[in-house]
Amino acid sequence: MAVSSLGLAFSLPCATIFNLSHLILAPLPTLAAKLNAKPLPSRFDQAPNPDQEPMPPSLWHNRRADYRDVQKSQKEEEEKRLKEEKEKQEKAKQAQVQAVRDVQQQAINANNQAVALGKAGRFADAIVQHEKACKLDPSSQEFKINLSAAYCMYGDQRLKAGDAGGAAHLYRKSLVVLSNNALAGNKLSQAIKKLGMDPTLADNRIGLGDQLAAGGDLAGATLEYTLAMQLEPGAKTYTKMGDISVRYGQVQNALSWYRQATVKNPSYGPAHRGAGFAYMMLKDYTQAASSLRKAVIADPDDRASGQALVEIWRKQVASQPTLAENHLGLGTALQLSGDLDGAEAEYMKVEQLDRSNPQIGPARNSLVKARKHKEADKHREAAETFFSQGLKREALSELAQAAMMEPNNARYQFQLGEYLEAAGDYQNALAAYRKSVLIDPRNEEGARRMRELVGQLNKDQQQQQQQQQHQQHQKQQSARLPEQVPAQRIQLARPQEEQPSPVAVNANYKGVESSPYAGSFRTHDESPAREVEKRDIIERTPPEIKSAPSFNETAPPQAVSAGNNSGSNSGVHPVLKQAAELEQKGDFNGAVEALKAALPDNLSNPEFHHRIGMDLVNLGQTSEAISELRIASALDPANRIFAEDLARVLKIHQKSLSSTGAGEGR
Repeated sequence: MAVSSLGLAFSLPCATIFNLSHLILAPLPTLAAKLNAKPLPSRFDQAPNPDQEPMPPSLWHNRRADYRDVQKSQKEEEEKRLKEEKEKQEKAKQAQVQAVRDVQQQAINANNQAVALGKAGRFADAIVQHEKACKLDPSSQEFKINLSAAYCMYGDQRLKAGDAGGAAHLYRKSLVVLSNNALAGNKLSQAIKKLGMDPTLADNRIGLGDQLAAGGDLAGATLEYTLAMQLEPGAKTYTKMGDISVRYGQVQNALSWYRQATVKNPSYGPAHRGAGFAYMMLKDYTQAASSLRKAVIADPDDRASGQALVEIWRKQVASQPTLAENHLGLGTALQLSGDLDGAEAEYMKVEQLDRSNPQIGPARNSLVKARKHKEADKHREAAETFFSQGLKREALSELAQAAMMEPNNARYQFQLGEYLEAAGDYQNALAAYRKSVLIDPRNEEGARRMRELVGQLNKDQQQQQQQQQHQQHQKQQSARLPEQVPAQRIQLARPQEEQPSPVAVNANYKGVESSPYAGSFRTHDESPAREVEKRDIIERTPPEIKSAPSFNETAPPQAVSAGNNSGSNSGVHPVLKQAAELEQKGDFNGAVEALKAALPDNLSNPEFHHRIGMDLVNLGQTSEAISELRIASALDPANRIFAEDLARVLKIHQKSLSSTGAGEGR
């Protein structure tokens, strides 16, 4: 059965197979018949049927790209970007180089044009082109030299035309461009001389700097202050350098200058004031208050510093009104600025907040002294008013009351000396000047007036002696030959060169001590041999001492001591003799103590001050020594030894200051 079925399966398609084989074996042309029928319609040719559902999207539409293709694409893009950037940088570099070359060429052209204008005498136009060249190429030293020279030559032209001020302005510009232009510096000095000022005085250069700073010429002002500092490196010039630094906005640099100024002179008010305002700019109000306080103490008339100090403490009180220290600080600031009633009110608040505050007692005492000083100052102001009106007696009366209220006020004593000198009372004026110098040894003006008065009194005394000798000579001649020698034909004898006798000082006013006027102020032991001995002492002192030394480090004590007179000289003052013995033993402290103990009774004796000064130098205390030596020189200005000793110690002190301040930077 199975076999028959299989045979049937194979028997059925036999006809079909035959037909297919027949077709295959048929010739090819019969199969290449041309079809003229239209192609079957496609779905793209048919109009979309809105009722028919859209076909689903292909599965390849959202297929993720292969990571190798992504990396390759990114690499190609990065290479393309780097290539473009490199080409762009290269083009920018070439453009920059070309621009620099163009600028340099423009600077060269401007410089060449300026040189041509300068040769033609058109310096103003030449300076414009030189400035353009320097602006285009600031690194060119040659352009700066040409600009500085053009300013200098233009200054010569203005100086010849009689415009000294304009010439000085141009010379300064020349030095600002090129600071080492020595020719411009010399020309500037000549122009300043033409203006009627001495260019070697620091105060004149500072005054010029102030004028330039007020006019906005900060570069010229800086130049003048720098030149003033080279002439006299003192507190004033350092302060000016700090002020101009503030104008430039360099606050830290300004503080450095102010610190150096206070090192030179700790009591110089403008330096403390500048430092206070600089600290305020830096928001450091603690340091600002400290500096402003010192400024007001140094100069009570400094209203700007006083107001700033009060404002700082008012802010402190506003921030912490229950803190007693803030009210105490505000009260002190008000007292220093002159508001004594306001200060008393603040001190009362301190007592209310903290009755056991240990500082309230001294504050109250200082307030009492301030009120007393204010009352004395009213008498001084009244004296100045009377003196300006020509009422000299009334002025002397008012100022004498001020001096009685504050006998240790150097200002009152000096002003009293001025009024007495104007009234013709030279002896009492000398006493007042002397007291002002004793109170404040740094009062150089008082020492100068003392020297002038001593010279005037010596001259008057010599004239009196000549008149007395003339009268005595007339009497002698008339007693011998009264009938033969007429008075008008008597020949005057030359006055003997001897020291004038002491003249007593009449203290006809209150507030000034009575002290004798001792002519030329030569002491008992002042002999030619003594002067030679002191000259040898000074010569043996090495000039290269760099700090405030003790003289006994370089010479034995007996060589430096001012008195080696033996006891055989009965004219030596016993205290001076005692000091000489102590100096020989090397006990300079004992010598100073002995001399100072006897000084109140010998204030007008220059030898005492000179000996104290020399002993203080041996102890290394040059500051105090200068004060004593200055008084001795003022009391006896004709003594060359005193002047030489003072000059030598001043040099030593100046070297010591420079050596101590060398380590501090600006």
